[in-house]
Amino acid sequence: MAQGKGAAEPGGGDIFTVSGLAVDVTAESAVAARKKALRDGQRQALNMVLRRITLRTDHPSLPQPDDSAIVQMVAAMAVAGEKTSTVRYLAELTVRFHRSGIRGLLRGTGFRFSETMAKPILVLPVFEKGAAQSLFEAGNVWRDAWGRLDLATDALLPLRLPLGDLKDITTIGAEAAVAGRDNQLNAIARRYGVENVLVAHAVLSIDLAAGGLPRVVVILLRFGPRGKSTEVLDYSVDVGRDLEAAMNHLALRVAVDQQEQWKRKTQLSFDADTSLSALVPLSGLADWLVVRQRLRAAAMVSAVKLRGISRQDAQVVIDYLGDTDSLVIALAQRDLHLSLVDGFWILRLAGRDDGRTDGIGAAQTDKAAP
Repeated sequence: MAQGKGAAEPGGGDIFTVSGLAVDVTAESAVAARKKALRDGQRQALNMVLRRITLRTDHPSLPQPDDSAIVQMVAAMAVAGEKTSTVRYLAELTVRFHRSGIRGLLRGTGFRFSETMAKPILVLPVFEKGAAQSLFEAGNVWRDAWGRLDLATDALLPLRLPLGDLKDITTIGAEAAVAGRDNQLNAIARRYGVENVLVAHAVLSIDLAAGGLPRVVVILLRFGPRGKSTEVLDYSVDVGRDLEAAMNHLALRVAVDQQEQWKRKTQLSFDADTSLSALVPLSGLADWLVVRQRLRAAAMVSAVKLRGISRQDAQVVIDYLGDTDSLVIALAQRDLHLSLVDGFWILRLAGRDDGRTDGIGAAQTDKAAP
C-alpha cells in the first residue's frame, strides 16, 4: 500500500510534483510488488496534486482515471531508497505530472481549480482572555492549536508559524501584533523571510445572552507590502467544557477557509479569451527580460505579446485565464505589480518607483491580497 506525504518546494515549487512519497507493497513476487507500488504511487500522487489545486468541497468527487490515462499524464518519475525482499518492495517516489494533462483532466470533468501558489504567510496567533493578550507566552491555547495543525508546505497558500523562541519574544508581542505596529511586524517578517503576516486574534468572552456560555470570536488582521486589512469572521463557537477541542476546531477551520478563499480568488477560467494592454516602465533591457520571465511563469498568463519597446518602457498585451482582480493577485506572487493609473494599466517590477515599498504597511488599503 502506498503511504507518505508529498511536498513541493516551499513557497514556489512545482505544484504538479509530489516528492517523498513512500510506497510499501507486498505481492506474490518482488517484481509484481514493484509494478504495483509504482502504479499505486502514481495514482496517489495524482490524487494529491488534484486535491492541492481544487476546492475542498470537490474532493470527494474528483475524477479517477484508469492506470493507462495516469501514465500518460506523468512527465517524470524518480525512485530512491529501493528495498526488496522476495515478495516486498519499498521505495520513495518523486512524481511530476504534465500541466496540460492535469488541466485537460479537470477541464474535461468540469472542476474549478487554481495553479497560483501564494508567497508564504506568517501566522501570529494572539489569544485574548479578559484584559490579557498572549502570543508567545505559556498558556496560549490558541497558538498551541495552530501548532497541532498539519500546515503543508506544498499548499497553494503556505501558512507558517514562528518558533516562539527568545528572538521572537523580543521582536514582537501580542499588543504590537494586534495594533499592527509596522516596525515589529517588519522585523518578524524579515526573520522568517516573508512579506505577509496574518495576525489571527482569538477573543474569549462570556455570552450572557446565551446563558453565560464562553465563546470565541476570531479576527484576522492582514499586513503586507500591498497594505493592511481587517476581517471579523463569523467563527464564534461555543467552548463548553473543552477549550482545547474548541480551539483545535477553530484553528483548522480558519486555516482551511484561508486555503479555499485563495483558490477561489485565483481560479482559472477557460470560458473566454481575456487580454489587457499594459505599459511596462523600464530602466534597461535587463528589466524587460525579468518582467517577461515572470509573466511567463505566472499560471494565469497564457500568452505575452510585445507590441513595442524602448529604453524607457515596453507595451505588452497579456492574455490571461480569469478575471482582472485574479490576475493582479497572481502577478503579485511573481513580484509584479499591475495597477490601473488614469485609465491605463501599468505593470512594474516590485520595489520600483510605483508609490510602494517592499515593507509591511507600505500602503493603506481596504483590501490586501496575500
